[in-house]
Amino acid sequence: MPSVIDFLEFKGFTTPPALVLVGLHQHPEQRLENVQACSAVLSNCRMVLARARECGIPIAHVRTLYPKSASSRLRYPPWIAGFEPMRSDMVFDLLQPSCYSNMEFSRAMDHSNGNFAIAGMFGHTTCLATAIDAHHRGHEFSYLADAIAFCGDESAPAHAYRDAVGVIMAMYGTVTNGARWSRRISLRQTVC
Repeated sequence: MPSVIDFLEFKGFTTPPALVLVGLHQHPEQRLENVQACSAVLSNCRMVLARARECGIPIAHVRTLYPKSASSRLRYPPWIAGFEPMRSDMVFDLLQPSCYSNMEFSRAMDHSNGNFAIAGMFGHTTCLATAIDAHHRGHEFSYLADAIAFCGDESAPAHAYRDAVGVIMAMYGTVTNGARWSRRISLRQTVC
């Protein structure tokens, strides 16, 4: 009798990682000068986005929607110039912090065995919530520390948020930088 091959055993071997870009849109409380102050982060985001496109890596754009009131329509914020999704990209809208709060995102990550890298602007709340949800699902992800921007407030400066979030993210996933992740996906492409 022939043996039966369980293809689910090989699910993670053939599934490419996804690049998840969080918050690369204009926020209602965010001014243009705040975006311009994060030029190094935006540059790193552009670099990983370009590399992901070159390697054919799936790209997911995640944006948070801010309804004015329960009775008003949702407002779709405009994308930051240069980060507009292409037709082949995935776009997920959130009303809650975790990317997994969007059912389609959750399904996409289940299909890719939770293999993704996360980067973006002002997404520390989203990144933390997503990391915890990914951990509970047994998903492996990379946090691109140099491609995430933080806003300080009266309780703590931006660098304090960045340092704290980096330590917490290391508990749930892999902390790396954009250049290292880009090299890894390039190497993966040449091996496959």
